[in-house]
Amino acid sequence: MEEKKELTGIERELVLQYLRDDNVPVTVTLEDKPVARETDLEEESDSPSAEERLPASAIFPVALPSEQLTVLDQGIILLKNNAQTRLVKDFLGKTVRVQFYFNKVGLYFITEMKDYSKGLALVVPKSIYRMEDNVREIDWDFNAFLSYKDVNGKNVSIECEPLPDYKLFVQPLWNEIELDVQKEAKTALESYVLESREEGGVSIGNGLHLLRVCRYLTQKELYESAAVEGRAHPLRVLYVDDKRLVLGKIKDSVELSLEESFCVTLSVSLPAHKSLKRVIKSSCIVENIYSLDDSEKKCFVLRFNDMKLEDVRYLSEKMQMRH
Repeated sequence: MEEKKELTGIERELVLQYLRDDNVPVTVTLEDKPVARETDLEEESDSPSAEERLPASAIFPVALPSEQLTVLDQGIILLKNNAQTRLVKDFLGKTVRVQFYFNKVGLYFITEMKDYSKGLALVVPKSIYRMEDNVREIDWDFNAFLSYKDVNGKNVSIECEPLPDYKLFVQPLWNEIELDVQKEAKTALESYVLESREEGGVSIGNGLHLLRVCRYLTQKELYESAAVEGRAHPLRVLYVDDKRLVLGKIKDSVELSLEESFCVTLSVSLPAHKSLKRVIKSSCIVENIYSLDDSEKKCFVLRFNDMKLEDVRYLSEKMQMRH
């Protein structure tokens, strides 16, 4: 494990001064994530008591805006008692990780969420660390790139990276969607289908790709912090078949526009020889954009236009393999 990069005493004092003067937003996360049986997702005979059990929401980070915080000279962060800060009430008495940015560099410290007369408090400890810049080098079995020319005629490439839990070339199933958000997902799916049936709506074909759209938009995923503020995350490949490519974004990812055109390059590993790649190219257009009102996540559905017949056949057969 890489050694933690701790700030020096002088650097810590500068950061404390920055926190006091600028009152920056912070993100609070449980340092030790509870296992599933410690949450209220399931009941077991040997599960903790109601007082000890953590709600499922407690495993997700909570972003606290600067206006909800007051930083004292002693290095204590007070949280105002309102609806926003009550989201972290389940962290009381727990060890938490507090993350924020200082001059665009990600920093964090580990402390305990404490109670005081007017609400909750976080004591800044002696040690503050720099966030590790983890560059992931993953040899995916599938990857994709969108490309286009900018106004100056320069080629621009957009990386699209698969999500590990989203199995490509496998028919999506409803039970992939987390049980506690299936009602929300069903409402979203019904609205998307109704929208497609309206006059002028875009055809959704068999609509299987919408299961992945609804899963992604309703999924309560952990926010992926970057060690450098403003660094864009790649678009996420959620679904692909011989007609469409579905991409997901979070707030720091590239934004695509409806009816925007791209060239797409798909690289697929051959099952028997992972080192051998089948490269498929086609033009494509953004035919639909889906989102939920209260989320920064979006899904872009791109339709292939002029893919070679042998590549269409290959993707269709690969989808039917169910591997």
